[in-house]
Amino acid sequence: MPEVLDIVDARDVVIGQAEMGEVYRRKLGHRVVHVLVLHPERRAVYLQRRAETKSYLPGYWCTSAGGHVRSGESYAAAAARELREELGLTVPLSAAHAFVYSDQGHQRFVQLFVAFAGEGFQFADGEVAYGEFYDLESARALVEGGFRVHPQVPPCFSWLYANQARFYPSEK
Repeated sequence: MPEVLDIVDARDVVIGQAEMGEVYRRKLGHRVVHVLVLHPERRAVYLQRRAETKSYLPGYWCTSAGGHVRSGESYAAAAARELREELGLTVPLSAAHAFVYSDQGHQRFVQLFVAFAGEGFQFADGEVAYGEFYDLESARALVEGGFRVHPQVPPCFSWLYANQARFYPSEK
């Protein structure tokens, strides 16, 4: 059954619904979530490489989990669902940052969430090829270093780098 998304206007107000294929063909505004899973004891973030079987950006590096917000679903519910589906995790999430991502006239409203977990990851078949924790500097090198990275990842990581002291206070 095709996935149905809410279509949103320039203020992120729902104005209709459409199947995902139509949303992309017509470049209709819609909602997306990303989750950054931070290690509770190390200055590290979990990154995943998308499965080669994915239709969009196969093999690209991405946030810990992410995906579309389904019609009628809240950002928070979508983030929890994606984290559970992709990594097998059910952990508390905190809304962290919202931004608009536009490319070639296609607008997406993105909500970033943060979670903490150090273990318990179970990849979903066909979703994730590989994943592991990277210290924040190694993650920065991967995101900024010319690797194949999902285009919505750099704004997520810019926010993380600017706010890392909230999660990992400096040791004195």
